Amino acid sequence: MFEKKPKVKEIKLSREYDFSYENFVLATQHEVYLLIEKSEDDIYGIKFKSRVVKYGSPNDEARGGHSLAKHGLGLYGFFEVENSPWIKEQAELNKVHPRHSDMLFSGLSHYVACFQDVMIEITSGSYEEFKMSQQELNAVLQEQVSNLEA
Repeated sequence: MFEKKPKVKEIKLSREYDFSYENFVLATQHEVYLLIEKSEDDIYGIKFKSRVVKYGSPNDEARGGHSLAKHGLGLYGFFEVENSPWIKEQAELNKVHPRHSDMLFSGLSHYVACFQDVMIEITSGSYEEFKMSQQELNAVLQEQVSNLEA
């Protein structure tokens, strides 16, 4: 059987973000917040219902070495990977679980956000753009810290 090759498509978001500079990631056991921009009192970003996250290299100067570069991954921006080999890898690794089902992975998408110094890859059932205040972000952080209490 022939495997389909990955195909990377850029996703246009509702705001024009400058993906070339700073970002901030807050990851919990169930969600990932990618904070991209702050304007006055508002923080803008993308929230994922996440399963797995990779964050870090390669930067823009080495991104041509990434396995998805030859399939359309750009230097900067937000992308979705169709026919993701990473989702297939996650399903394969999970097969040792006694209650494994490929259906657990059928609704996942593979997203990539590329910045100048880092990139983030996420497999998630969904994503949504958000706007929140500093106080709302503090509340999310406080809730997660309270989960650490014994």
